[in-house]
Amino acid sequence: MMYLKNIRRFAISMSVLSVIVVFSRQACLASPPQVPSEDLQKIGSDKAEQQHAANPNGRNDAWGFVGFGGGGAMFYPAVSPHNVDRAFVSCDMTGSFATYNGGKSWRMFNLRAPVDYYVFDPLDSNTVYANSLALFKSTDRGNTWSLFYPSPSSVSGYVSQGDHANETVVTKDSTIRKVLAFAVDPANSKRLYAAISIDGKSGFYISMDGGASWKMDRELMDNTKNIFINPRSPSNNRTIYICQKNRVYKRENGIWKINRLADNVKEINQFTAGFDQKTRQFIMYGISGTSYFNAATDNSGIHYTANGGDSWENRQAGILKWGQKGSTLPEWRSIATSAGHPNVVYVSYANLKVHADTTSIGVARSEDYGKTWKLTWKDDLTKNRNIVSKNFESEWINERFGPTWGENPFSLGVSPTNPDVCYATDFGRTVKTHNGGKSWEQVFTKHKEGGGWTSRGLEVTTSYGVFFDPFDQRHLFIANTDIGLMESNDGGESWLSATKDNGVPKAWENSTYWMEFDRKVKGRVWAVMSGTHDLPRPKMWRKNGVKDYQGGVLVSDDAGKSWRPVSKDIGEGAMTHILVDYASKPESRTLFVCVFGKGVYKSDDGGRSWQQKNKGIVGKEPFAWRIMQREKDSTLFLIVNRRSEDGSIGNEEDGAIYRSGDGAESWTKLALPDGTNGPTSLAIDPENDQRLMLSAWGRKGKGKFLPDHGGGIFSSADDGKSWKQILQQDQHIHDITYDSRIKTFYACGFNGSAYRSEDMGNSWARIKGYNFKWGKRVDPDPRDPEKVFVVTFGGGIWYGPAKGDEAAQEDIIK
Repeated sequence: MMYLKNIRRFAISMSVLSVIVVFSRQACLASPPQVPSEDLQKIGSDKAEQQHAANPNGRNDAWGFVGFGGGGAMFYPAVSPHNVDRAFVSCDMTGSFATYNGGKSWRMFNLRAPVDYYVFDPLDSNTVYANSLALFKSTDRGNTWSLFYPSPSSVSGYVSQGDHANETVVTKDSTIRKVLAFAVDPANSKRLYAAISIDGKSGFYISMDGGASWKMDRELMDNTKNIFINPRSPSNNRTIYICQKNRVYKRENGIWKINRLADNVKEINQFTAGFDQKTRQFIMYGISGTSYFNAATDNSGIHYTANGGDSWENRQAGILKWGQKGSTLPEWRSIATSAGHPNVVYVSYANLKVHADTTSIGVARSEDYGKTWKLTWKDDLTKNRNIVSKNFESEWINERFGPTWGENPFSLGVSPTNPDVCYATDFGRTVKTHNGGKSWEQVFTKHKEGGGWTSRGLEVTTSYGVFFDPFDQRHLFIANTDIGLMESNDGGESWLSATKDNGVPKAWENSTYWMEFDRKVKGRVWAVMSGTHDLPRPKMWRKNGVKDYQGGVLVSDDAGKSWRPVSKDIGEGAMTHILVDYASKPESRTLFVCVFGKGVYKSDDGGRSWQQKNKGIVGKEPFAWRIMQREKDSTLFLIVNRRSEDGSIGNEEDGAIYRSGDGAESWTKLALPDGTNGPTSLAIDPENDQRLMLSAWGRKGKGKFLPDHGGGIFSSADDGKSWKQILQQDQHIHDITYDSRIKTFYACGFNGSAYRSEDMGNSWARIKGYNFKWGKRVDPDPRDPEKVFVVTFGGGIWYGPAKGDEAAQEDIIK
């Protein structure tokens, strides 16, 4: 999901097949190859695609997923020029996805960070490039990946830093290197072109030996978006276009020229381009204006040039004619053309005023270079209701939230060889047209007859836990950010929203942080929900604080079919955890709730009334996050998140652990391990009450290559008086959990790993096969101790072997 969202074949001549187009950050456009036309028709006939087709979970290991698909923002769809059914999609939450069957199923892979563009080799159907924190290369169609630039020989490792454990490539010469845009020569796969930034200084580089060495051709200003190569130019003297937000560098006949943008336009938000075989012209388009990706005031336009930016024409009038005269100009959010058919162009639009009380959002298509347009996807937003486009296939996001949730696409990706095939990605969906927009099919979820929705593998949601009904193991919930609580009644095979028209206040629907079923009373369950998502990440409070958070505690007596709020005494707030004291009477349960920014509240009557219990807790706005209870003596432990992000320690912004031996009437602060101020969870050894295990988030170090420190996993043998580090290599551990059936601890965090300990935490082994960057917790499957759920921050729910898969093939092989 986007941060802060609370509240997308046929034979042609060899000259066209040789076009190469690269899109960085704003769009991805595949590159047509020199291949026989019959290869464009093949579906699943090559070795890699047969392998994926034979593996029902789509991966190279024993791991699968549990969920509904979509529900988070996706970007940069790219269609292979070698096979129209092969495509890639990215998520801003670090996952990337490949389909080999036109979107019927997807396989997730992970390259340490979000991927912002893909480039297909125009000559070799096996080779594809992907840019994340570095440029990676695959020689098996995206099945496995290797570091390409910086070269592996120049890299000494990776360092993980900050609240999101963002990784940096550590080079031997201590430089920060980024490939801003990249292209492969249409006639020679060994000839590569790149806009590379080295310590903030950008240049245009050429490699004549497949990337073994690079030579800078000229210096560039920063902000390069694209590199385009005109395939009709001489192979030894290419015409090259380097597109930046406010200029186009054009090299023709060996001479460089800088072209400015269209009149009165400050910035092009996105470019797209292709070579026209009929006119022998290289066509470029760009969109400008205030938009989701550009908050600045700028003149609106859909700009066209056939001369490399020497002159531009604004061709938005053909869409504006569909709106009311004199109305506010619409937003152009994304643009994409077919690299081999640039007469066809698609634009994602929003806020097109088509009637006095109706605005439209969707996708427009032109077949004549933008002169005239059709609104091929048109959701109508009116005062009284919102109407989904008639040619849009049903899916669970529109079914639950309507068209204003997914909105119009962030990104568009058109097939280089078939302009009728276009993928679109938005706030929660990946959709596709195969017939030029006559219809749009969703390719992220599928409906189970007689049930709910099940995923195709596009897992992009942030979740907090998997919760089973103790009286019915086929009944379970996933607590999520942005889409709220989801429910399954068939053992996790399919899912539906659990917050629609059933008593949950609309302002609380966005996020469910925790649930607790009463193990003794059938049907009774409590949940804490909020309109604030993604806690405890600092991005949620660093700017505006916590005072306006909304949310509360709800209870259900029919296993979640209906809910009623029970936290009036607390008032509005982001409730993040709830604990049931099972020593209390079933008819008047004692409950404890963490309220982020308010502290701890207690109820002695099942939630009918609440009292704040902050005695001994330091600070005016304690970030109470998790509360747990030791069964033997009912001692409570509280985790309070830290506020600081600058690496400081020993001040009022530190996190803390508190203990209460009197039912939360008073709290005593425990000492944290030396150098640690970011506790995240606490686990109690069920066989030794004096032994505790603590997970923690590392503190920021000084220096661009210095890793975080003070995080990991710690143990205490004396009830929290002293601590010993037992896992140090991973500095960003989110949760520790325990499976009493097999006496095994689990841990998970933001460094692409989950861990398992069979010796009560003394040693930890990585669970092989799981590799999503931002993990949160491991929930054992109550139905099978050999299986676990791995709950993630933006990668859905992974499901697989509790001991991992020793034969798993890693996504990055070197």
